[in-house]
Amino acid sequence: MQQYISSPKKTSRILSEYGIRLRKSLGQNYMIDTNSIKKMVSLAGIKNGEIILEIGSGIGSLTEILLQSGAGRVLCIEIDKKISEIFGELFSKELKTGKVELIISDAMDLDYNELSSEYGIKKMISNLPYKIAAPLILKILKQEDNIRSSWITIQKDIADRLTAKLGDKIYSSYTVKANTLAEFEACFKISRNCFIPRPNVDSVVVKMTRKKIPTEIGGIGSVQGFFDFISSSFLHRRKRLLNSLALNKKYSNRLEEIERLLLQSGYSRNVRAENLAVKDYLFIYSKL
Repeated sequence: MQQYISSPKKTSRILSEYGIRLRKSLGQNYMIDTNSIKKMVSLAGIKNGEIILEIGSGIGSLTEILLQSGAGRVLCIEIDKKISEIFGELFSKELKTGKVELIISDAMDLDYNELSSEYGIKKMISNLPYKIAAPLILKILKQEDNIRSSWITIQKDIADRLTAKLGDKIYSSYTVKANTLAEFEACFKISRNCFIPRPNVDSVVVKMTRKKIPTEIGGIGSVQGFFDFISSSFLHRRKRLLNSLALNKKYSNRLEEIERLLLQSGYSRNVRAENLAVKDYLFIYSKL
């Protein structure tokens, strides 16, 4: 019977043999639950020969199962050079044949439009590094729109923010930004006990489905402008939306115009940022 890299014994043995201590500073929490990895990969429905992006490949716990599930090629991103050496030994054959390609880099430094164009990537399946999961999701959404579907393992608190609904206490600028460009569905939870080192929170596998960039924003190169508008709107969460926008020079002299737009959308001048839906922000931004 095959012992997968993601089994507790094999993961521990590999780390021990190479004298590796995982670093929380890099978000290195390795999943030791093969069934959960298989379930995520199964949900992703990999087509035979499909090219998959995997960020935070580590020692290959997920890579191994992606290859067995019919992936034609797995493009792996890993920041830790020592871990990359171990990965290189474990997947030496696949690296030589081109079934696996490894890029040693900080995932936050990469251009995902270039990567998706160069490799023809349309699907991402990743156990995202805890430290950068939240900003990385926005970075990928902001930079490119060819990766149409993703299945990602992230901390439960981030999953909750991504799937928050209007009126929820955790509905935030992050929620609005992410949901402008994608739809998010929580698939299943994974206990913190299924990772080493054991994190302080549980994780959730989330399906991320890319949306078309709204016409109100323009092209992908204009997304940052909309994100800046959302950040300004939520600058003081408990204050009125107009009070927050008054602190931004770009909007401080247009408050009367914004107030009229709020009224057109069915809101009073006293509305808070947390009370507006994505469509409301898109309407106001497009008029400005």
